[in-house]
Amino acid sequence: MSAFFILGNHPELAAEELATVLGVEKEAFEVQSQDVVIVDEGDRWTLAQLQERLGGVIKSGRIVALAKDQDEALAVCLAHMLTETRSDARRVFGLSVYSAGHRGRLVMWRAGLEKFGMRLKRSLQEHGSVRYVTASRIPVLSSVVVKKQGLIGDGVEFCLFPLEDRVLIGVTETVQDFEQWGARDYGRPSRDAVRGMLPPKLARMMVNLSRGEPSTHTLLDPYCGVGTILSEAAEIGYRKLVGSDKDVSAVEATRENLAFLSSARGSDIDAQLIHAKAESLATFLAPRSVDRIVTEVHLGPPRDGSESRVELEMRMDKLVPMYTEGFRAFSHILSTNATLVMAFPAYPVDGSTVEAPITQRASLFGLHISGGPWRYGRESQLVFRDIYRFSHDPAAVS
Repeated sequence: MSAFFILGNHPELAAEELATVLGVEKEAFEVQSQDVVIVDEGDRWTLAQLQERLGGVIKSGRIVALAKDQDEALAVCLAHMLTETRSDARRVFGLSVYSAGHRGRLVMWRAGLEKFGMRLKRSLQEHGSVRYVTASRIPVLSSVVVKKQGLIGDGVEFCLFPLEDRVLIGVTETVQDFEQWGARDYGRPSRDAVRGMLPPKLARMMVNLSRGEPSTHTLLDPYCGVGTILSEAAEIGYRKLVGSDKDVSAVEATRENLAFLSSARGSDIDAQLIHAKAESLATFLAPRSVDRIVTEVHLGPPRDGSESRVELEMRMDKLVPMYTEGFRAFSHILSTNATLVMAFPAYPVDGSTVEAPITQRASLFGLHISGGPWRYGRESQLVFRDIYRFSHDPAAVS
């Protein structure tokens, strides 16, 4: 059965994460638009398990029908409400219209959404009390609204995906647990406004993109900061974790946050924490002992927005030797066919971006891009993150 996935604020990255976790190529997606993926999710995962695993998907559900027009769609929604919700209680429903790649039909359905919803409400009122949940001036319901208004379980959210000559009708089954994600970020005992700004959702996406096997692989974060990546790796079951940082206070912050997570989970987290520069990790770790590296490198000093392009290029030039030495050190401790997922800085300026020139330098040490870059950041940010996935092949040194 086909499932739909509503992607968050960084849909390209979220779609890649989804494909990686499902173990499929994106060509297997039946529908992919700006913020929607429809695909057969297979039998390895339930939707609830996928929603809990993924960082970039905010809502998911099942495609239940295909309708040729609004009248047929209305009949489908009415039948579903009458057969799948309780007749002895007030029925609750909501509607969202998402793009399935046909802009003209999307505009038409969104323009007529209020009228369609009222027709469904009137039809349902013939069978009892009804509450119709709507959003103010937008044609989609957020995951917060869906959860708080009871549209999962007793209620129903219908998600409509207009195609060229028909419409797919889906029913939402899961939404992202916004409260849990907030608690994992702001509820940690140790945070740092400079060092600890990597969002947990991005950390989770990066861990998933590494294609690791949590039960057997060793995962290293060589610039661990306050331990966000290690925490997210532990959340999805990684048992062998290594973190390092040149700042002893960062190592202690990571230790504190992992202990807090361990207490909250009621299970121990086995993590080796090292106070060392990334460039010297070969001194502490055995050759071929690391299967996955997931990390955010040093992004440079904070910006104030007044920097010229020349100043930003000079700033990047100072960072690149550190990245290069990191690649050199990693090549000594990585197992054959290891995967790295790394976030590098990109500085927007004057309508373009100063990017980190790391491709050729990585290839000197058998590290070759196998995915990305995927850009993460809001339009107003002064520093973007470019996410790269590398594969390690020591025999293919440039």
